[in-house]
Amino acid sequence: MRATVDGSGIVAQSQSALAPFRLYRPESVAEVKAVLAADPEAVIGAGCSDLVARIREGCAPRALVSLRTVAGLAAITHDAGVLRLGSMVTHHEGATSPIVAAAIPGLAAAWSRIATVRIRYTGTVGGNLMARRYRYEMPLLLGALDARLSISDGRTLGTGELWTDDTTALLTDIAVSTADLVWFGYERSMRPTTTVAVAIRRGEDATLSVHATAGSEYRRGISMRADTQVGTAADIDPARTASVLAAQLPADIADYTGSAEYRRHLVGVLARRLLCAAAVATHHREDEPHE
Repeated sequence: MRATVDGSGIVAQSQSALAPFRLYRPESVAEVKAVLAADPEAVIGAGCSDLVARIREGCAPRALVSLRTVAGLAAITHDAGVLRLGSMVTHHEGATSPIVAAAIPGLAAAWSRIATVRIRYTGTVGGNLMARRYRYEMPLLLGALDARLSISDGRTLGTGELWTDDTTALLTDIAVSTADLVWFGYERSMRPTTTVAVAIRRGEDATLSVHATAGSEYRRGISMRADTQVGTAADIDPARTASVLAAQLPADIADYTGSAEYRRHLVGVLARRLLCAAAVATHHREDEPHE
């Protein structure tokens, strides 16, 4: 294999052969953990689409742990109000899964629109999350859904914690509670400047709360929440709720694509659009939980 190094702009790219590296092919999570314990410098490769990008950016792994033969990492289940996604589920598999489509239709729809066709068949949900790249969209989708990530070191993390937790342990699966989920949607029409994901959940007092995440290609996702004090999505005031959400963006939200004021405006517009869509989509099934 040859990697392009330091190539950009009008300067001709140079190439160099990769140095030899140790390749591990474990067949179970236990074997992965044993390899990582014995060889802490080993790099985990899932679909390897992001790994190739990292190699082009200068990563030179001395050891690689391939997950392709590890059993149990590509399962999709929905039981007892919890959707579980194995970390090796590819974007194509997740987007076309009837289980995902039945459990969270908005997630399946959003998943079907991310990445290129080539990447969709190789890129995995686990690789997308663990790459910790701002421009990747699964952290936004699963962040709004309050997904919980099971790590092979025994911990469970929220997607937002990955930005501050540099673990190199194996992500085994992702769990999303659907028991109180009323609706989920994602707006990426203004990508790369701003994208917004919105999840509406029903609380113990039967009123609805909104959890939104907003991101861009150049900043990590921002989490926002709003309680609505109403019991149906159709009764949510989209303009007011979107304004409450947008107001939670930090003062330093500006990036290369727009000022803080502009990005706050976009988040308000996209969140309002999503809340209007939720009202239309749920008016006939407000009392039906996702089971």
